Amino acid sequence: MLSISSQANAQTSWGEVFNKFKIEARADAEYTNRTTNIDGDAFGDPGHLYGIHGRYFNLHLGGNLGENFSYYFRQRIKAEAGTVNFFDNTDFLYLNYRPTQNWQLRFGKDAMAVGGFEYDAPPIDVFYETNMWDNFYCFQLAASGAYITDDGRQTMMLQVSQSPYVNFYGLNWDAGLFAYNLYWAGSIGSHVTTLWGVSMMERERGKFMNFISLGTKYTSTDGTTDIYVDLMHHALATDDWGKNFGVVSRWNYHLNNEWTLFIKGSYEQNKSEVDLDDATVSMDFLMPHPGHSYGRYGAGFEYNPKGLQSVRIHGYVAEMTDSYTNTVNQDVTEHSLNVNLGATWTMDVMKLFKK
Repeated sequence: MLSISSQANAQTSWGEVFNKFKIEARADAEYTNRTTNIDGDAFGDPGHLYGIHGRYFNLHLGGNLGENFSYYFRQRIKAEAGTVNFFDNTDFLYLNYRPTQNWQLRFGKDAMAVGGFEYDAPPIDVFYETNMWDNFYCFQLAASGAYITDDGRQTMMLQVSQSPYVNFYGLNWDAGLFAYNLYWAGSIGSHVTTLWGVSMMERERGKFMNFISLGTKYTSTDGTTDIYVDLMHHALATDDWGKNFGVVSRWNYHLNNEWTLFIKGSYEQNKSEVDLDDATVSMDFLMPHPGHSYGRYGAGFEYNPKGLQSVRIHGYVAEMTDSYTNTVNQDVTEHSLNVNLGATWTMDVMKLFKK
């Protein structure tokens, strides 16, 4: 990157090449109480788990290289090595080219353009996420082209990326499986924004999983309230519609610049076909346990100390359920009550240099 910045020095300044340089971290203290009900009766002793753990430690770099080229890099700093390829723990590492205000081309490690507000949020900002969010291998090597309207309110993108099934099946990078994504990030009027996507993800050569995600968000006129609803559907074949779907919603009420209260809930199910060689393994990587349905709901807060947006305290209480029928035809529901209190902090190195 130093070599790149030296070559670009004729077109742009050092400050432009590194206009983003920050480190962010999050740690949570958590208590979990797990119980199991079989045919409506409690089974076994509750499982109590608690402790403090680090969730994220990220490095961000970004800037302009001149001649309408820019780049962005986000690395999750982890103790363990990657398992699939060299860029395993790299979320973003792409080169962006914007020849005009209306057109953009991008190549490199990127988030798959599939839509949805929970999906689109940085992982460090997501609390008691959906099962789909947990299982999505969303950061892939990709190439994309986008058209942006003159007012910047509508973006249409076509993206080709490596298929998440490469990760799901533990294949090598040269397995030749791709995903094709069509994406719209836009506005409807002055209060509604959209993140809608339709994708075809190759699970075997010539065989695809269709994924549709329709994220819609409403923001009040005064900005004190906003709510999003993501509708998700995934199908392995034409006769598979209506079996695998999910919905997730979050409502935020901003008391002031420091305090935000939120409610979040979701429901998901996988009633789809399974791999014929192993009836316990799903061909749907988003929900790899066939026959299961999941519910997650709770409430919490976020607090940014006055004048200190680089520090955030959060807390929430959430109930999570996993329901299915076991091998002896009993209805099983696993409950998990989670109480969480955590902190996120950002060290913006560029701001220190500017000062």
